[in-house]
Amino acid sequence: MCGIAGLVEKKAANLERAVLEDMSLKIAHRGPDGAGLQVFEPEKLGLAHRRLAIIDLSEAAAQPMSFSERYCMVFNGEIYNYLEIKADLEKQGCQFSTQSDAEVLLQAYAYYGEQCLSYLDGMWAFCIFDREAQTLFCARDPFGVKPFYFLNNDAHFGFASEIKALLSIPSYKAKANPKAILDFLAQAQIELEAEGFFKDIFELLPGTSLLYSLTDHSYKQQAYKTHQEAPYTSIRAALEQTLERRLRADVPVGFCLSGGLDSSTLLGLANQMQKTKKVESLSAGIYAFTAVHDSPLDERSWAQQMIDQTQVNWIQKEVTAPDLLGKLQDLIYHQDIPLLSSSTYAQSAVMEAAATQKIKILIDGQGGDELFAGYQVFYPTFFKELLLSGRIKRFIKEWKKLSNSPTTANYILKEWAQDVLSILPTTITNGLFKRKKVAFQYLKTTPQLKRKRYNTLQAHLKAYREGPALKGLLRWEDRCSMQYSIESRTPFADALFLVNDVEELSATKLIHEGWSKHALRQSMQDVLPESITWRKDKKGFSVPQGTWLKETKNYWIELLHTKYVLDPFDFVDWPKLQKEAPMILDQGTENEAQAFVFRCCSYLLWLEIFNLGKLPDSK
Repeated sequence: MCGIAGLVEKKAANLERAVLEDMSLKIAHRGPDGAGLQVFEPEKLGLAHRRLAIIDLSEAAAQPMSFSERYCMVFNGEIYNYLEIKADLEKQGCQFSTQSDAEVLLQAYAYYGEQCLSYLDGMWAFCIFDREAQTLFCARDPFGVKPFYFLNNDAHFGFASEIKALLSIPSYKAKANPKAILDFLAQAQIELEAEGFFKDIFELLPGTSLLYSLTDHSYKQQAYKTHQEAPYTSIRAALEQTLERRLRADVPVGFCLSGGLDSSTLLGLANQMQKTKKVESLSAGIYAFTAVHDSPLDERSWAQQMIDQTQVNWIQKEVTAPDLLGKLQDLIYHQDIPLLSSSTYAQSAVMEAAATQKIKILIDGQGGDELFAGYQVFYPTFFKELLLSGRIKRFIKEWKKLSNSPTTANYILKEWAQDVLSILPTTITNGLFKRKKVAFQYLKTTPQLKRKRYNTLQAHLKAYREGPALKGLLRWEDRCSMQYSIESRTPFADALFLVNDVEELSATKLIHEGWSKHALRQSMQDVLPESITWRKDKKGFSVPQGTWLKETKNYWIELLHTKYVLDPFDFVDWPKLQKEAPMILDQGTENEAQAFVFRCCSYLLWLEIFNLGKLPDSK
């Protein structure tokens, strides 16, 4: 787990080392255990690395890492099955000088070429310089757990783990991207496209590689094939294998604990592993971390049940409205983009608490809902699949069980109605559902609403896992954790063999008699308290945002009245929002209008922090 950066000079006689050093400095928080930098003069190429030492803590595992005088690599992530890959390579005659997963990745590329990606189980973003071929080979993991951003202009090609590092490149003039801004303000969406909040800076999409030629400065991107492991005997067996690999580390490992099913599952399994087999990373004891607050949304009573059962060390981190204000600008800076909600602050606080305990790795349950159908939005598709497949008896049986589910028949019927109406032109449907979008009341320009429909539950789940939904959550996770030099591991989100096993389950295994995530619940009955196994409500990193905004409303009102002049686009009706914001904030309960106010304020702060706002004399 680290931070990486690279720069190619296209026009000047030499690469300016100071620029690369500044890029590295911008992401120093991602790797406090070491800094490496290497410049290749004939190619006018520089590679930089910030190290967070996780596996093989020796200097021999430092990066940039070279092999056979031909290859040099900077790598961010973890290859969880590196021991298995290493054993296979040793059978082919490969010899290793370190115990690191980085060297395994580098030698796998040297031996297999680009096909090495099909062998990997993990999370990664890396760049390998091939001196002989004069190329840079870059790749990102299938779910986008680890970030990779790049820019390419007439003067430079550059890449980095975070956007802020690319802002150091002198030939790049930072500008806000209006399309991304509108998606954010109107629909609360981020990174729907490769070009995000900064104009001309792109992300390498999940499951994609990039090959850059140093000879003619061209590049091409392509999706790569992922690995296929033999199916496991059960979901439980696949889960245990997933977690066992993600507990491989030479440093202590902790757990995020929200009190929900996903985080409790991982903690419960790890607790059993500690008792039944030697897990070196848990040898010093297990620590669990929970964000707590004084509100009905607080999860500590649920988390307490897991603590009572497992008897692990429990650290509670209180989150408050004043603390949110104190850390808001720093959060936005580390995220590189405006915040969608204050829940990011709660997630960050958990990481901060882990850092104070010298924990370097946190296991998090992110991705469980996208894998096992945990969201309410999946229910309409589930019932639709039953109808389309002619399973009428099963449809009736499941419909009668909705009383045991957090969803409602009204919600399903409303979603179906919108599906039917979606065949109409968007100009009509936008008008029909405009009143449902509070943000549209304060926007002068609104995007065309695009509604995707799915006929099977597995297709819907796949879209969530491989599209912007999960990728966005993992993005927040990465920046929150790396802000405090913490490696976040998400077993539900990045284990392809687990995903492949779950994809073989029928819809009625995932949603059964009204219960979402039924396959997971059923497999965890001997691990979790019954109350958590069959818990109906779902909160996660929820915070009392409505209450917090009301308590600190003067801050937000002043911000709207003073910072709005920075907005370079004509999307928001600022006078109307300024007039109605006090009333909105006074409500004290979270709603769509309050969420929009928060997004607008966060957007204005982002403009200021990254100097993207309109100049005073601009027209």
